[in-house]
Amino acid sequence: MRSFLRFWSLKGYVSYEDVRDLQLSLVDQRARDLIPDTVLFLEHLPVVTRGRGLQFTGVPRDRHMPLPGVFPSGISFADSERGGDLTYHGPGQLVVYPICKLDGRGFGPLHDVAGFLRKIEQIFVDELGRFGLHAEAREQATGVWVGDRKIASMGIAVRRWVTYHGIALNCVNDLSPFHLISPCGFSPEVMTRLSDLAPLGAGWRTDLEHSLVRRMAGEGAEVVSKMLPTVV
Repeated sequence: MRSFLRFWSLKGYVSYEDVRDLQLSLVDQRARDLIPDTVLFLEHLPVVTRGRGLQFTGVPRDRHMPLPGVFPSGISFADSERGGDLTYHGPGQLVVYPICKLDGRGFGPLHDVAGFLRKIEQIFVDELGRFGLHAEAREQATGVWVGDRKIASMGIAVRRWVTYHGIALNCVNDLSPFHLISPCGFSPEVMTRLSDLAPLGAGWRTDLEHSLVRRMAGEGAEVVSKMLPTVV
């Protein structure tokens, strides 16, 4: 029997640490088959995060880009076990964390991390096409690009063949905090957001969530949608 997907939309702005704790709890439950694959939709409080390091491109370079000496008030910092290096999360950016077991029975392909990444990228490429944008994924530059601008950053971790962390789509968020860092090893100037490329209404987040649910749920037998007002 194929497992189904359930979707949780975490309302408000949630801290990186709280959601990481929630993810680890869900990963443990999913690894023991106590819950189905679960996808979290959320917006983070302002935070710069640092992953395990830049992906190898064949060109020698440092694994980590430098951090600013001081972060502005209101922006926190957190280390993360996800792939990639530095990035920024904040209000107006839709973050999607798929907690999926790579067992080949549901959304996740059997023990295929690269295949899972490509699958997530393609879902977002297709979603951006709904706005008339020609988006693409690039080799050795994980994420989603529109021309020479990066609109979505991605980095996951895998524990006991269960994925966590995920992809962040710039929608209506302030892009200036990216200038504090070298996001994923690139110039901050490469970052763009959906609202600069296509019109977005006040209900942009609900619209995107519902559309992404339809795209992702097609891979499973059934979908359960659950709204959480707070992280518990």
